[in-house]
Amino acid sequence: MSAPTGPPPREPVAIVGMGCRLPGGIDGPGLLWKTLVAGRDCVTRIPRGRWEAMATRLHPDQVPAEPFPAGVVDHAFDHGFFGISADEAAEMDPQQGWVLETALEALADAGIAPATLAGTATGVYVGAASIDQAAVNFAPGRRAGVFTGSGAGMAIPANRLSHHLDLAGPSLALDTACSSSLTALHYAVRDLRSGDTDLALVAGTNILTAPAITASFTETGVLSPTGRCAPFDQSADGYVRSEGAVVLVLTRAGRARDQGHRVWAHVAGTGLGHGGRSPHLLAPRPSRQAAAISRALDDAGLDSGRVGWVQAHGTGTRAGDRVEAEGIARALGRDRPVPVGSVKGALGHLEGAAGALGVMVAALAVHHGRIPPTVHHARLRTGLEDKVRVPTEAEPWPTTTAGGEGGRRVAGVSSFGFGGANSHAVLTQAAATEAPVGEDPMPLPEAVMVSGHSPAALAHAARRLADRVPDAGSVGAVADAALARGSHHPHRAAVVARDLGGLVQGLRALQDGTTSPDVTGPARVPGRPRVVFVYTGHGGHHPDAGMELMRVPAFATALAEARTALSRRTGYEVWAPGQPVAGFTDAQHSTFLVQAGLTALLAERGIVPDLVLGHSVGEVAAAHTAGVLPLDTAARVLAERSRLLGTLTGAGALLAVRASVQRVQEHTARYGGRVTIASYSAPTLQVVAGPERALNRLQADLADAGVWCGRVPDAIAAHSPAGEAVLPELRRVLAGLVPHPARIPILSTARPADPAAPHGPSGLWSAAYWAEQARNPVRFTHALQTAATAPGRRPAAFVEIGPRALLAEHIAQTLPGASVTAITGDPDGPARGTAQLYTAGLTPAGPIHRADPRVVLPPGWDHTGGPTAPVHRDGPVPAPAPDRVLEHLTAEVGRLVHLPEGLDTGSSWPETGLTSHGLLQLTARLRRVPAWAGTDVQLFLPARTWHQVGRSLTALLTRPPVGEQR
Repeated sequence: MSAPTGPPPREPVAIVGMGCRLPGGIDGPGLLWKTLVAGRDCVTRIPRGRWEAMATRLHPDQVPAEPFPAGVVDHAFDHGFFGISADEAAEMDPQQGWVLETALEALADAGIAPATLAGTATGVYVGAASIDQAAVNFAPGRRAGVFTGSGAGMAIPANRLSHHLDLAGPSLALDTACSSSLTALHYAVRDLRSGDTDLALVAGTNILTAPAITASFTETGVLSPTGRCAPFDQSADGYVRSEGAVVLVLTRAGRARDQGHRVWAHVAGTGLGHGGRSPHLLAPRPSRQAAAISRALDDAGLDSGRVGWVQAHGTGTRAGDRVEAEGIARALGRDRPVPVGSVKGALGHLEGAAGALGVMVAALAVHHGRIPPTVHHARLRTGLEDKVRVPTEAEPWPTTTAGGEGGRRVAGVSSFGFGGANSHAVLTQAAATEAPVGEDPMPLPEAVMVSGHSPAALAHAARRLADRVPDAGSVGAVADAALARGSHHPHRAAVVARDLGGLVQGLRALQDGTTSPDVTGPARVPGRPRVVFVYTGHGGHHPDAGMELMRVPAFATALAEARTALSRRTGYEVWAPGQPVAGFTDAQHSTFLVQAGLTALLAERGIVPDLVLGHSVGEVAAAHTAGVLPLDTAARVLAERSRLLGTLTGAGALLAVRASVQRVQEHTARYGGRVTIASYSAPTLQVVAGPERALNRLQADLADAGVWCGRVPDAIAAHSPAGEAVLPELRRVLAGLVPHPARIPILSTARPADPAAPHGPSGLWSAAYWAEQARNPVRFTHALQTAATAPGRRPAAFVEIGPRALLAEHIAQTLPGASVTAITGDPDGPARGTAQLYTAGLTPAGPIHRADPRVVLPPGWDHTGGPTAPVHRDGPVPAPAPDRVLEHLTAEVGRLVHLPEGLDTGSSWPETGLTSHGLLQLTARLRRVPAWAGTDVQLFLPARTWHQVGRSLTALLTRPPVGEQR
């Protein structure tokens, strides 16, 4: 063993996130690892549809009988997610789309919200060597457009990612042939260590659309005629080309530890070199490959004996495998064969992306402590027996190396370009993070938020999350991660579940588009609504209200504080969750206490109202939430109000009547004012109050008339003349009450027309007000209409808060089409209510403390359209009829800008939202009509309206072609 002779080791770089788009439908680290361990072969052939177009670009003598063997990837791209028009996407190299999508998946794997990177010095380093798109975009005779250059430029995959994320750091594309992406990793590590950047996105990508490149490699003799890569095998006859992308998210190890990232592995060192003047450009040299390995070990400060396994370049070519095995043996200096492997047996050779894929495979191997098998290896090539060995079954990490048991696992990754550019990286095991906290034996339901920018993207996000949920530890960890790191798009849904099994079932239902009682949505939300808290009045109380929610600290603390304040005012210990509700006073107390707990629980989740109102006793909780009544004052109002109203027991009762105000008044008119409406609850539901005998007679009359009615339990004749008996005393005991200025606007249900002010000339919220409020009817429908029609406001989402839902139906009936949610004291009340609010457009802010770094929330993509197809042909476009010019113009503008209401012909292009770049594209498209071939952008001066542009285009249709003008 040789000791490192270079400078002392520097801080390692942590791989905190990984994403991939690989053959076999592999779209993440988990599936890649399963594929490797299972020894699955993902190589197939170029799909027929793509092959037909490729074959036409080959020389007839080089068209094989069957499509080329290859590892292939779906070319679909969700251009709408990234705000890229169909026109631009049609000319984009698919690699650009892969890098965009895979980078966001890698960031999700790292637990990093993309929006948090805007303006940071995050670097992007892309290794790519395939120029296939240039062969398409720059083909002879092809009409060039605005996006032709950017669609094929090799710098653009990196630049487009930096543009999308609004990054300020380096944005580099590197091409060293098959070592491109490992070379990119080297420079990213260097910039991270120097402090030039704190975070780096390293990508490798490769594509197979230009058949001449494959034909050239066939002529060179490096491709396998059998269509399979057999690394280091006696029967090896070449490699198979593959396409795909890999993105790695890197940061310094100390920073990763400080920020609580899950770390797949550390990059301890990297080394580059070149083969120099070998017999010919494509001939490798073992001494120079060994030098690159030694440089990486020196950079890592590690002894060569620590390396337990090498993810080799391993192409399966005879010369390449022999030289590489000699280079590994020379660099590592073992007295026994070095364990090596190559992912190319399973996935083929990703060329420009091969290095990044090798790093991803090695990171998974050191993370799991297992060496994956190498597919298609059966018998080691003669002459390599004393140099390397190739495991063909998954096996434990070798304990014979110093990096085995009792030390860090160490792996090497080699990547060599066919022009002689050599690279190597040394990866080491990172400290294991604690396993996710297991589920509570008696969990409360949780709401897990899922979203997408389209229905298809939402379903895809649900599928991908369902695949990852079983390893999440608990539903709470997933719910918190969804809030902490998830993107919240317009198409939304939420799954309410107690355990991971239930969560998976709900996500699968969302994925499949089937109904489930545990799934809220999906729904499209236009934006954040104005939130109106509506506090329930009398009637929703029950003994178990809030009992299970007492396990939630925010709820329990607030309820306990309110209970202490109320007990101090009553002089005895008031009701607590789980105790019997003994009559009217207990019912009033329990309603307020549960409302106090629910309000605090919602506040912890960032759900606070823009306006509050309360029904009857619920107005006390509303006034407290608004800040009008501090807790002690609210307890004073509630204690005295409920005590005095409780003395009315036996003086009357309440009857709910399902009828209009007019019809109820027709029935109550005969009682001479003894029976009155106590609550205007909904257009067809009123609550009347009166003496027992009168209500019995009224109930019989209504039944005869076919009108539904029912008694309100544990109620007294409040909000009616019966309450006048206690008003003087209520005014007296509340004398001196001084309401505070409202922090949150509050609307009175006793005086809905009054301004939402805490006090003033009308005495709103004073002692006199609370006496009046107990006597006068609750004008609930009036207050709702006032709340819903506030001028210049966003649409309102109404949230009922109480032990049980009483008012949600009334709100929906009063305000058809309004968003209505109930947050109740039942165990699943907060979760279901939060889910409904999320699908109404309100995104909770927490809790997020259980967001485990290993819970991955991959984005969902809308690939329903398949590969992006060109939206035009190269030939001329027929001219529209003069009376259809504006229609043609509208269609062309609509390709570039979303026009939900059509084109406003009185506006100009800047007012439409078209960018200057889009204007160039529009002009280029219009020129495809022969009569408009000379159209200039001057036609679209900012002051000119679309109507004026249309008139100018119409005039051009009547002129002779440019070549015929005299």
